Amino acid sequence: MTDALHILKVALDVPLDRVFDYKTENPNTQIGQYVVVPFGARRMIGVVVGVSDTSSIESQKLKSIIRLDPEVIFNEQSFKLFQFCSQYYHYPLGQTILSAVPSRLKKINTKAMTKKYLYRLTKKAMQLGVDQLPPRQTILKRIFTAFIDAKELDEASLRSISSTWKKSIETLDEMGWIDKNEVTLDSKVYKEAPIPSLNCDQQRALHSILETNEKFIPWLLYGITGSGKTEVYIRLIEATLKKEHAQVLVLVPEINLTPQLENRFRSRFEKYTLVTLHSHLTDNERLNHWRLAKEGAAQIIIGTRLSIFTPMPHLSLIIIDEEHDASFKQQEGLRYHARDVAIFRAKSENIPIVMGTATPSLETWFNATQTKDAKKFGFLKLTSRAVQDSSLPEIKCIDISKSIVTKGFSPYLIEAIRDRLNKKEQSLIYINRRGFAPVLLCPSCQWTGQCHRCSSRLVVHLNQKRLRCHHCGHDEKMPQQCPSCGNTDLYPTGLGTQRIEETLKEFFPEAHILRIDRDSTRTKEALNDLFLKMKNREIDILIGTQMLSKGHDFPHLSLVGVLDTDQALYSPDFRASERLFSQLIQVGGRAGRANIKGEVYIQTAFPNHPLFEALKTHDFERFANELLKERELAELSPFAFLVLLKAEAHQLTHVMKFLNEAMQKAQDLSHHVTVYNPVRPIMERLKGMERAQLVLQASSRVALQKLLDEWVSFLRENKLGQKVKWVVDIDPLEF
Repeated sequence: MTDALHILKVALDVPLDRVFDYKTENPNTQIGQYVVVPFGARRMIGVVVGVSDTSSIESQKLKSIIRLDPEVIFNEQSFKLFQFCSQYYHYPLGQTILSAVPSRLKKINTKAMTKKYLYRLTKKAMQLGVDQLPPRQTILKRIFTAFIDAKELDEASLRSISSTWKKSIETLDEMGWIDKNEVTLDSKVYKEAPIPSLNCDQQRALHSILETNEKFIPWLLYGITGSGKTEVYIRLIEATLKKEHAQVLVLVPEINLTPQLENRFRSRFEKYTLVTLHSHLTDNERLNHWRLAKEGAAQIIIGTRLSIFTPMPHLSLIIIDEEHDASFKQQEGLRYHARDVAIFRAKSENIPIVMGTATPSLETWFNATQTKDAKKFGFLKLTSRAVQDSSLPEIKCIDISKSIVTKGFSPYLIEAIRDRLNKKEQSLIYINRRGFAPVLLCPSCQWTGQCHRCSSRLVVHLNQKRLRCHHCGHDEKMPQQCPSCGNTDLYPTGLGTQRIEETLKEFFPEAHILRIDRDSTRTKEALNDLFLKMKNREIDILIGTQMLSKGHDFPHLSLVGVLDTDQALYSPDFRASERLFSQLIQVGGRAGRANIKGEVYIQTAFPNHPLFEALKTHDFERFANELLKERELAELSPFAFLVLLKAEAHQLTHVMKFLNEAMQKAQDLSHHVTVYNPVRPIMERLKGMERAQLVLQASSRVALQKLLDEWVSFLRENKLGQKVKWVVDIDPLEF
């Protein structure tokens, strides 16, 4: 009997850097199948990552698997990707794999997937008509009439007609009057858009990529805002899909922020199966789309960062839109960067990868323009806007140190908005802070509302009369009087999107004003409604945070006003100026995208700052090259490789002792890696936990990884690690 046993190496979703042996009598088990196994007193979902005839554990002590699912959830290429991520980011293999699998597959007991249907009347029903329906059936007749108007209806539409719609559909079905078809994908009909012609820059970029004979080359497609990068993507996809059995993966920062991109792709690729993968899908929808990609049935996959792990047997091209965006870096669990993982995947599968942006990350810019290895990245440039007679907006800085500012607005910006209202053009006011105001202030004793769980102030949300922490979610009523001195004259100070909205309503009571931020866009359709209203000119002034800086096309928008940016100019985070420049270029690029003149007004107390000087001339290249010189002198990325060890606990003494031991061990392991002393971050306390961190820095990635192999094992075995929550962040973006 023992000879018939097979040993399965199973990866589990546990924080242990090892796999576990289980026995089975099934000789046909494959790597990539998932299983249910006993683990202590629990049952867990695991994934088979190896099959063997032997085990270091005695046969009689080996536990048997409980259930083996026939579905193979990843192929050999995917397994290589998981192994790379586990090794490079020093994260357990089981947690790496299971973090990338649709959540529905990780549930041991699940109900059958709910199917969705589209209903339509049969020819028989159309011929006989409503008069042949049973008498006194008001709901039935109402549903029949709705079918006549709409041709076909889904369950949501039928439910809006009547809560008893199922009974009516059953009656029609029994009469042979109804057809139903299962809905597996988006069945919406998209309006066919006109196909624009390519300008010289676009043609050159397209030709350069296509002539590489479909081999691995990472391309930077650097183009000013509105230069037609999306059209280049579409032409590349068209050329790629002409091959038999081809798939294309398009990564976007946040798909709910770029519905226009999805609509444009669907209108141009009607004959192909296109699926999306993102957090707004239900578990059933995500699993269905993921399986279509895994089986090769979907030719185009548009998704957010996690999509980079989706198994695709015929992957032929990867496109990353807005490659600079910080959303591509996962900040919890497996802290991978989707761009870097995508480059590894493209190289291992020998396919091209295209990274498009108007403001490349400095790492990508360096690899494309200044690295000693001239063949590292291909560099393509789009220098003019795709729409004829469209030009980049004029950027002006308003010196608020020499101007009277009323409720956050200078008279120059107010006059510019009024001018747009008179011209029936649209304006966008950008501030990267939601809520009414950052601080509730007592003028008598200078008390401000502080979060008792975080080192941050509570933000005023005036409409709800609440104070909220935007870090931990703590929420409390606004006090009627100062808790410190009893003064009743408390007032909000600072700017937030809600306060800006209130101020603009005072200045322009006749204008149609809409605020877009995380508080006002909690539903799936909120942003789609926004685009429709902007297109139909139902909105005069749009107020928003960085949600509006990405990929949106508002043809009637001619003015962008930017408020309160100066704090990022002198931030201790060395990436702050890079992020600010990128945000301002991106949000400014929303203005004047059609054939109307665009203007950007930036309110600042430092109008002569080098960052603003580069912005005024749209000179990203000069700005990026100056930043690279600073980074080289400071030995920072991309000239050095960084690792951040973050630790937190209820007791600060535990945190500091753990970090000091970690620092000493790292110093003992390598003289080629600089290890800095532990420090407190700006947010010293978060969600009730005391925090500190230390940084490792090396000029050699190999030397750093060699140290990490032994160092991370030491951290896992350290007894203090039981009292401290810690994480190692490779190539961190935030400090």
